[in-house]
Amino acid sequence: MQTESPCLPPLRLRPLFIPRVWGVRELAPFYDGRGREPEPIGETWLTANDCLIEPEGEPLRQRLAREGRRLTGAADVGEFPLLVKFLFPADRLSVQVHPTDEYAMRRGLGRGKTEMWHVVAAQPGARLGVNLRPGIAMAEFAAACRVGRGAECLDWQPAQTGDTFYIPAGTIHAIGPGMVLCEVQQQSDNTFRLDDYGRLGLDGRPRALHWEDGFTVARPHAGGGKLNRRPQRAGLLCSSPYFRVEKFSLERDALPLDAGTMHVIAALDPGLRLERAATYGTEPGLDLPPATCAIVPAASAIWQLAGRGAGLDITLPIYR
Repeated sequence: MQTESPCLPPLRLRPLFIPRVWGVRELAPFYDGRGREPEPIGETWLTANDCLIEPEGEPLRQRLAREGRRLTGAADVGEFPLLVKFLFPADRLSVQVHPTDEYAMRRGLGRGKTEMWHVVAAQPGARLGVNLRPGIAMAEFAAACRVGRGAECLDWQPAQTGDTFYIPAGTIHAIGPGMVLCEVQQQSDNTFRLDDYGRLGLDGRPRALHWEDGFTVARPHAGGGKLNRRPQRAGLLCSSPYFRVEKFSLERDALPLDAGTMHVIAALDPGLRLERAATYGTEPGLDLPPATCAIVPAASAIWQLAGRGAGLDITLPIYR
């Protein structure tokens, strides 16, 4: 009879590179050796269900089906609960909104989508649009979207490296060019576009708009916005019903990770490494290149982060 291993090792995941009409052709300095992209890459998905575990090449979905709660520590093991992304906008994204869990389930769409953005790099003048400007009514916003001027109704805020924005479901938002974002969200791709400025997709056709669903779930102020007063180097960035995100910045000392909790580690800089705590074994560690993720399972030994650089430590809320 096959018995379970008492501890699961960390998993390093291979990113999925997602073409987007608003993306970039060059991914340096985050992904070495890729060269010029044949299509603009807007997002890299780091913990999608179809991401492959290195070096075995097994999809995360398949590993989750086998390990279940031992991997995530949560009761709901139908699919991996969190999607971590890097976004590379060379052009502005559409004005959009995401549904709540309740609305998505009612429409047969699965999960809703609550997310947060951490600004990894930003050029001067980079901006993020979150919520409607004061004094803008929903009817005025809807009319503006129908003539391609919806972005003018948003509250555009400067984005600096180290800023964090929270985007709960129902928040009207858009992302401007000239930055790199690390996004943490529910495992969902449910997006309702409200205005795409008449832009054509990569197939040469106008991209779909979702006015009926979008204006139903959109709220002028759904609780989203900037979470910090000044750029943040370390500490708690965001605590939501779906994820808790802390930023760390290592220089010399290692950072131990709590046992019994699943940790999703997103590397922001080169030079980070996952190591087994010295007193608990000598298993080989994992190097974490920038803009990649590793998962330390809930049923894992005691691991620590070592090396130099910054990253995000993402966990599920304790009450899940």
